[in-house]
Amino acid sequence: MRIYFFILAFSLFFSGCSFKNSNFKNDNLNNADIIKTSTKKFDDISKDAVLEAIKKSFALSNKSKQFQINSYRNHILVQRINFDYLIFSSDIKVENWLFELEQKDNKTYVKLSIFDENRFDDKIKRYYTSNYHELIWNRIEHLLGLNDKWINCKGYICSVFSSNKPLAKDYIKDVLISQRKAKLQAILNAKIEEKKKKIQEEILKEYEAYLDFEEKEKEKKKQNPQSLKIKEEFDELLLLKDKKSLKNNKQADTIDSKLEK
Repeated sequence: MRIYFFILAFSLFFSGCSFKNSNFKNDNLNNADIIKTSTKKFDDISKDAVLEAIKKSFALSNKSKQFQINSYRNHILVQRINFDYLIFSSDIKVENWLFELEQKDNKTYVKLSIFDENRFDDKIKRYYTSNYHELIWNRIEHLLGLNDKWINCKGYICSVFSSNKPLAKDYIKDVLISQRKAKLQAILNAKIEEKKKKIQEEILKEYEAYLDFEEKEKEKKKQNPQSLKIKEEFDELLLLKDKKSLKNNKQADTIDSKLEK
């Protein structure tokens, strides 16, 4: 009886592990809810602001460091390793969220692909259901201030995304293209002014050095020739005295060395 109970418990445990993703509806690629890509157009919203919102939407659910966020100028790839435990084996998959962005004509266009790949064979791809796309788009729009509603996760998605709403500090600032341009222009102007100030300071230092040189030349010209001659003769005497002193020191050293021998 004990052996039968143990076998039953063992089977139930591993069956639970095997079907832990039963709420995940993309096992069948013919499912109508499964989509390869979805797109969004953001009018007058800058690409940089959308990039920030994408990263923030994952960062808010990344307390356990499950996401690897790879951010580039025109795309973001977010990855998460997922382990599927079967009865006698396990399967390692890499979940991918790929965002491709382009800004043109005062609009930002974004394409999103969500899929997982076999860790040992990246040719095996499985795309996700539309509810994943809807959740991500909602959170991006919410962080940009374009949507007041914050969609909570349901089922399997809760193991990936947190339901906690963002704090005031999490919302993206200066999202408009015009605002970003003004901000960049202000930064550029500040750098130009800083460069101008540095150049002006260098010119002023050179001018002060030139004035100091001119002042010294004028002082020389003010002195009469007789005074200059006396000064030159005095300098020559000092130089001659220094030479004699040096010679005497050398002779003394020579005498001392001979006496020591």
